[in-house]
Amino acid sequence: MNPAHLSTELPPRDVLLIAPPDGRRARAFGTTLESLDWPPARVVSYLDLMTGRVHLAAEVRPGSVVRFESPGEDIQTELALIGLGGGQPVDLEAGELAPSRAWYAGFSQVLRELDAQLRHAPPHTRMQTTDHILSMFDKPATHALLQAAGVPVPDALPDIQSFDGLMHAARERGWSRLFVKLAYGSSGSGIVALQWAGQRVSAVTTVRQEGRRLFNSRRLIKLEDWAEVGALIDALAPHRLHVERWLPKASFGGGTIDLRVVVIGGRAQHALVRTSRGPITNLHLGNERGDIEALKAELGAERWAEVGRTAEAALAAFPGALYGGVDLLLTPGWKRQAVLEVNAFGDYHRGVLVDGQDTYAAELLALEVRNARRA
Repeated sequence: MNPAHLSTELPPRDVLLIAPPDGRRARAFGTTLESLDWPPARVVSYLDLMTGRVHLAAEVRPGSVVRFESPGEDIQTELALIGLGGGQPVDLEAGELAPSRAWYAGFSQVLRELDAQLRHAPPHTRMQTTDHILSMFDKPATHALLQAAGVPVPDALPDIQSFDGLMHAARERGWSRLFVKLAYGSSGSGIVALQWAGQRVSAVTTVRQEGRRLFNSRRLIKLEDWAEVGALIDALAPHRLHVERWLPKASFGGGTIDLRVVVIGGRAQHALVRTSRGPITNLHLGNERGDIEALKAELGAERWAEVGRTAEAALAAFPGALYGGVDLLLTPGWKRQAVLEVNAFGDYHRGVLVDGQDTYAAELLALEVRNARRA
């Protein structure tokens, strides 16, 4: 199926997109709509909604498709969310680590208020609900949902608030390799891959510390001093931490790999291989896309089908969610799988097509199918 065929299968609909208007995601979604011969999306900024310049219910037309996109890529929006959540100003232009707990509180408040406005809007269709977005942004909540659903996940440490607490809990379990993440972080922000043996310690991180201030770094930083590692973990702890046992990742194509699989309408579809020379695979850190077709051939049809089933089970842990990006690792020898995260805005996969559709077109088609079944 190609986009030309989709234009006849997907009757044009009015789309209301809540997003930073100049962001790459809004532009990419517009490109998809154009390929489907749909009218351009009407884009409303989070800032206009937060300041009351625009009331969301007044923007919705009967039958509109309403899509909430990531509020990222716009510093003023990010700062407004942080302030709304009670956080102190930071220099995001210099890459300073945002106070993610305050950001999440602000984003939660905004989405809840917009939900209330939408209850007074004409009949419309949401592409994703607030509950799904907020649950997927909360790593401990996501981990608990996946575990309760029987989806394989790394073991995790509960409620870590300090480096001493982390070390005590890990040693009680006999662990010596951990991934430390911000509970509400995204795009690799605040990650520390930590391991130790005897008196030696090694931490690979995306965080640069300058006094009490923390900055995101696109160059991975290695620490090998216990005092420096402890100071970093303690500095990150106020953000709220999610700490998982470090599972080994398989190697393929010259590097360590994991997968991002976008599940749409209950079906695993668009997949990326992320290849890294180190333990952290986020593509914006200079890592590369691997060869997905070569990996499928290496795994074989049954193992690849199992990857899809695991990703589908992960999204099914969020009942009713139309789509989500599932991060999934394979252990060496392809012996095990584990889901690392589920991303509410993990569908920005440019240049990846399935049956001629990009992720956005596939989501719109799945939405039409869902609506037809409910009619």
